[in-house]
Amino acid sequence: MGMPMRMLALLFLGLALAGSDFGRWYPFAKAQALAQAHGRVLMVYFHSPACPYCEQMNTFVLSDPQVEALLKGHYVVASVSTATPEGQDLARRFRVPGTPSFVFLAFRKGAWEEVGRLFGSRPRAQFLEELRQVCAKAKGGACE
Repeated sequence: MGMPMRMLALLFLGLALAGSDFGRWYPFAKAQALAQAHGRVLMVYFHSPACPYCEQMNTFVLSDPQVEALLKGHYVVASVSTATPEGQDLARRFRVPGTPSFVFLAFRKGAWEEVGRLFGSRPRAQFLEELRQVCAKAKGGACE
């Protein structure tokens, strides 16, 4: 790839990252790129369409305005369905025991480091507190 093409590719990547909506959930690769570019914690949410506990988390916890605000302010969320071959590969890679599972990653010193992991459904207040703890651990300070 010549220099003009490289510059054009970098420009498009920069425009895509600048217009990021952190309230959205992204495919894993895009979420990983956004989290790295913006210095945010990557929350990888493993779920399955046949999982009643995932539905419970989606309906009562992840859609809560306080949870949404904390995620939007400090995280990039990767949505990974274990019903797809790609999702199954990622679940194996991250040793996910079942759904729902949340794996939290921070990009440090040129590599991704796991900074937290949650398995199973939980009440909104507990999930909020766990999100704050993971964020503080990843960033070295409080996250409100």
